Amino acid sequence: MSPPQIYDYSAILKPCDISQNTKAKGYSELNETEEKKNASISELQNLMKENSTSVLGQIIENTFAGKDSVWLLIFLRAKKYNVKKAYESMKGYVTFREKYPELVQNVTLDSLRQSLEHGLPGLLPGRDMEGQVVFLFSIGIWDQQRFPFDQVLQGYIYLLDRLIKNEETQINGFVIIENFHNYSMKQALSMRPSQLKKMVDMLQGAFPARFKGVHFIHQPWYFTWTYALVKPFLKTKVVQRVHLHGNNMRKLHALFDPDTLPEDFGGRGPAYNPLQLTAQLSEEKGASCEQTITD
Repeated sequence: MSPPQIYDYSAILKPCDISQNTKAKGYSELNETEEKKNASISELQNLMKENSTSVLGQIIENTFAGKDSVWLLIFLRAKKYNVKKAYESMKGYVTFREKYPELVQNVTLDSLRQSLEHGLPGLLPGRDMEGQVVFLFSIGIWDQQRFPFDQVLQGYIYLLDRLIKNEETQINGFVIIENFHNYSMKQALSMRPSQLKKMVDMLQGAFPARFKGVHFIHQPWYFTWTYALVKPFLKTKVVQRVHLHGNNMRKLHALFDPDTLPEDFGGRGPAYNPLQLTAQLSEEKGASCEQTITD
């Protein structure tokens, strides 16, 4: 028997120099130049000072003032250097944490280890064809009694805070593939609108990331109940990035190399091993997710 494949997550977990291809994408999609970066950072810093008299503005000022400008750059890239939209994104970032403290306070790798070791959520070790980081989630294996909804969202936030420090990821963004094989009717009926609203708030406006798409596979007919609860909360732009593949993997394989996808995610690759991710996260000695972006 051949030994299990060893995956290296360093390309997405560690900060790294930007490749020439990604620099070109930054220029073509974000209009990014060194002059644009410097001018936009200065403009965003001024906007923070101008709005620091309001309660929310003061929270933003306290959170980001004096921090390295690389963190401001994350918000600017997420909004294609539209400074006003970047500031609105900062508002969303701090508002989400004020609204849902249970999702960000006292969250560490140790507190999430068991859920991450069950792939809730998971990550591919490499990027897709567009250079994007790929989240994996198998909803059919999710034991909601053992791993509550909030714990799963904590896992997403923790990983996002770790991943966003990588400049390749800031420019290329993220995608999510959700596998609905073995998704039960009991699970569908147990989803509450308030829980789903938290998830939507996380995806749209609470984090300075370029979410490029959500792909659902193997969804049963009653998935429409869940999606009907979520869709009213989604912005039009996000709805346009939701892809329902069912059991037909043809379009999915046009976007993701099937040799890199685990078999249960419609690919021909080896099974996903979440223990390798948590081991490499441990080596990186991550801080709590509420601290990471402002360190």
